[in-house]
Amino acid sequence: MSLKFAILGLLDEEPHYGYEIKQKFEQMMGSLWPISYGQLYPTLRKLAEEKLVTMQTVQGKKAVEKNVYSITNSGRERFLRWLGKKDKKDQLSIKDEFTLSLFFLHRLEKQQAVELLRLKAEDVKNRERTYSEEMRSHGPIYKKLLTRKMLLYIQAEQAWLQEVMVEINIDCPEA
Repeated sequence: MSLKFAILGLLDEEPHYGYEIKQKFEQMMGSLWPISYGQLYPTLRKLAEEKLVTMQTVQGKKAVEKNVYSITNSGRERFLRWLGKKDKKDQLSIKDEFTLSLFFLHRLEKQQAVELLRLKAEDVKNRERTYSEEMRSHGPIYKKLLTRKMLLYIQAEQAWLQEVMVEINIDCPEA
């Protein structure tokens, strides 16, 4: 999913300054999709260049100027076109740094490779706990459904890691 459409969707509800956009996005997505200001502000600049949002500088509460972003008519049209689009891309991918490193794992001492795989399995287990807790929290149904999707991905990764460990003869920790 493109961050620009999330921003357009938030701005379609009401104008916001950058900090508010980040807060609302994180409130909406929780730990499923964290964003940084380094992602947010370049995206806002690009949206402004494409004339999909406007920016107005206003006086803030503490005498600090703030940039308030609003969606334009063409931004709203683009957002609604995207929202109704039937063939949206999904992120099913194995293009990550850890997976790439498996191609070169044989260059490490076996104990070092074992340790890396065990640490990865522990990290995945911790993420499963985090998202399981998030599933139990109160919130909008769409957030629970997205969290469930993430849990299913994590469970698939756990099963895959166990297969990797079996394949290279490593004792598997309990899943």
